[in-house]
Amino acid sequence: MADLTAEEFAQRVIDFNLLEHRQVEQVWSELGTREVSLGEFQNLMLRKELLTNYQVERVVKGLRTGYFYGDYKVLYMIGTGTFARVFRTVHKDTGKVVAAKVLRRRFSEDPKRASQFMTEGELGKGLRHPNICPIYEVHSETSMHQHGTSYFLIIEFIEGQNLRDLLRIRGKFSPKEATQLMIDITSGLAYAAERGLTHRDLKTSNVLISSRGRAKLVDFGLAAFAEQVSEDGQASNPRTVDYAGLEIATNAPRDDPRSDIYFAGAIYYHMLTGVLPLYETRDRQKRLAASRYLNIEPIAKVAPDLPRSVASVCLKAMETNPDRRYQTNGQMLMDLKMAAKRLELGDDSTAGEIRGKLEAQNEARIAKQFEGYNKTIMIVESNMDMQNILRDRLKKYGYRVLVISDPQRALSRFAEDTSPADIIVFSAIDMGQAALEGFNQFAEDIHTKDKPAILIVKERQTAIREAAQMGENRAIMTMPVKVRELRKLIHELLKDPLDPEEADAETEAAQ
Repeated sequence: MADLTAEEFAQRVIDFNLLEHRQVEQVWSELGTREVSLGEFQNLMLRKELLTNYQVERVVKGLRTGYFYGDYKVLYMIGTGTFARVFRTVHKDTGKVVAAKVLRRRFSEDPKRASQFMTEGELGKGLRHPNICPIYEVHSETSMHQHGTSYFLIIEFIEGQNLRDLLRIRGKFSPKEATQLMIDITSGLAYAAERGLTHRDLKTSNVLISSRGRAKLVDFGLAAFAEQVSEDGQASNPRTVDYAGLEIATNAPRDDPRSDIYFAGAIYYHMLTGVLPLYETRDRQKRLAASRYLNIEPIAKVAPDLPRSVASVCLKAMETNPDRRYQTNGQMLMDLKMAAKRLELGDDSTAGEIRGKLEAQNEARIAKQFEGYNKTIMIVESNMDMQNILRDRLKKYGYRVLVISDPQRALSRFAEDTSPADIIVFSAIDMGQAALEGFNQFAEDIHTKDKPAILIVKERQTAIREAAQMGENRAIMTMPVKVRELRKLIHELLKDPLDPEEADAETEAAQ
């Protein structure tokens, strides 16, 4: 590399199709001699903007690929993420400047992933809105100089920076600025929602702010490219975790379109206060924790001087009960526009004036609506139909439910993890003696003897009922089991101050 001469470098530039022969000859002519150093030749190329630093570095290394994607010449890298790199590029004939989002090699080599990336790109290609960064072209390309196929999208290049970086510099925005940007964001979401598309990865780094101060959403439709979340909330790709955590914590349906509204509210909260509502962590379990979504400091407490109109929009967008949240982006957009008008007219009422009432209502609602908040129940049941009934009914009331079909494997979970669940329910309906042995062993083990446990039996399983080791934190239920009775028993064993009947009454009143 150190022995590369200016002439050898110039020949590589021609061989790699970065410049035509005549362009290189013009440089030599301007220099007046070929007896120049490599550095002198490169500097002139850079000054004349014939090459970029990115191109020079690759040519020096002898790399033959990475200069072109389709008809677009790469100028330099402008961003890198989990699954793709983004380059500023220029069309080799028209000179149009665009961005190329290129799928990383490890995903390109997976046919399923590559196909999904292309499919999602085609979906996004159909979106044309002033507040959505457009996808112009979707390509796959195999070059004679590289192994495998490159998959890439050609998208609009936006002069500006993303909202995350801008917030790091600015700290926060004025209510007027934040509201206008939120109108842009929500307008883009509403347009896509009308066409059946949600974003599913809404965050400040996926909002670009143009040099004119307008917000544009990027990566629209690409969130489905990330791995889907399994039933218990596990996800190996971090792009899916925040949405999964929200939906588990708030008992929302999986892939709930209202989740975009919540995260739009979180962006609004951040812009208005300069404070992140959801604490940042790379720990997947902490990101899935219900407390991360349910224990957010009320915006009226963080910024009591905010205009009431904007605080109210943020509060409703981030409702933990999805049924009390804005049900559509259009509804939120309407209230944002109303808030913007009130700001123009000089709205002088503040969020602090309603803080006490809102806090009291919000805390009471969380307590009533989420009876099982921050509580995990382990169900040991081999019958799949019974598993589904218990899981679905208990999750409805906010409990996190772990289902295991083998009693010994359930006990081993407590040996590996001191507290995988707050209470365990053994079902002897189909497992009989195996469930009884697990129930009794749970009572004898030094690590679990103080944990609450319930044994479900059939009426005729008298021997099992009589052989069960009982105690103040242990109970037996006889089939048929009513879910309300099971919840009441769980409530008693956990010594929970919230009575399930009160929660039911509150829910019925809300409906």
